Amino acid sequence: MKKTAFGIVLKVKNLPACRAFYRDILELGEPVLDSSFRAEFRFGEIFSLILEKDPWETVLPAPTERVAWLYAAGNAETIRKRMTEYGYPAPESVSADAKGGMALCRFCDPEGNPFYVPADKN
Repeated sequence: MKKTAFGIVLKVKNLPACRAFYRDILELGEPVLDSSFRAEFRFGEIFSLILEKDPWETVLPAPTERVAWLYAAGNAETIRKRMTEYGYPAPESVSADAKGGMALCRFCDPEGNPFYVPADKN
């Protein structure tokens, strides 16, 4: 039986910077596919986060119009601290908004692509 694969493709202008962010800040490891125009990070056997360089630079300027994704494996406070250490814009403290009954912290990658991390349990 053929496996079905799922994923998210994020169009980016600066692939090297975004690749480093997802590899180092979110600790996704080395991409399973890595080229000058695409980097694919795999989660398990069937889900991928794909960064794709937009050759026409038509990336949407407003993060509110972009896809947002949930990184449930992350630790919000650790990600906030790591972003600060690496010089990325990050909130001064982690605050959470309830989305669908779950407390989530909102972050953005270097190009403004939003992602959410569950709030740390106290």
